[in-house]
Amino acid sequence: MKTASIVIPTFNRAGLVTRAIESALNQTYPCEIIVCDHGSTDNTPEVMTRYKRKIRYIRREEDRGPIVCWRDGIEQTTGEVVHITYDDDWLQPTFMEKTIAALNDDIGFVYTNFLVHLQAKNRTAIGFKNPPGVGRMEDIVRYLIQAPFTISPGCAIFRRRDVLKNLLLEIPNACGIYGKDSGVGEDLLLFLLTSLDYPKYVHIQEPLACFLAHPGSITIGAHLSGKKSALVNSYTNAKSYYFSVPGSILPPTNLQNLLFAIKWHCRSGTLAKAQLRFVKIILRDILYRFGGHR
Repeated sequence: MKTASIVIPTFNRAGLVTRAIESALNQTYPCEIIVCDHGSTDNTPEVMTRYKRKIRYIRREEDRGPIVCWRDGIEQTTGEVVHITYDDDWLQPTFMEKTIAALNDDIGFVYTNFLVHLQAKNRTAIGFKNPPGVGRMEDIVRYLIQAPFTISPGCAIFRRRDVLKNLLLEIPNACGIYGKDSGVGEDLLLFLLTSLDYPKYVHIQEPLACFLAHPGSITIGAHLSGKKSALVNSYTNAKSYYFSVPGSILPPTNLQNLLFAIKWHCRSGTLAKAQLRFVKIILRDILYRFGGHR
């Protein structure tokens, strides 16, 4: 039986973090729970006293950014398998049990579908439709390269040794508002760099993670504040770094992207809905190639 740890990094979210903690405590699989607080100025330390004997609370007076907090929490873990639950998110009770059951020796990571709770509209939406089950690592890498953002580590599990190796403190040449130690790009590279050491991954279609969509979250905040392009640029920069790493796949051509998209949607069962998109992609690809580009 694999040992497991859940790390909950937190900063000034005393009103939200308790839901994340309770969901970790309610897991059907035994887990060590570590809450890592870097520099909160609200009543987070007081709230943590409710969980004295149930969790480990790590408190640092200085806030040095998300990635330092994530890594600090993970470095304190003792489990073979780790999961990061962000302080505004939460898990279904069987998340750890079902993901760990799928983490065989040849599997690099396991991720689940998720529910997005739209705070402003008071409703819930399903996450993405990705092919279910065991897949080739090359396929998920190509998906991540094509996607403008990334799969959130908040719906995935990794081996502790892989996170310590592949969660970079910063992306080389990172710049802009989502530059060094923002968590944007570093989260994508955690998947991409881990992919180099394994042939397969697993996607569980059941939505076992829950994300809160609110202005304080990075992705939603970027959309609301007009910073979406800066967010995409940071992920593009992370992909460029991945392509420079020995063993990475080559940047795909337009035609390769097209063929992969068709195969991906076929496996996901979403081809019918995406037909118009494919026509547009084909026309764009033809025009692009007609212009003499690769």
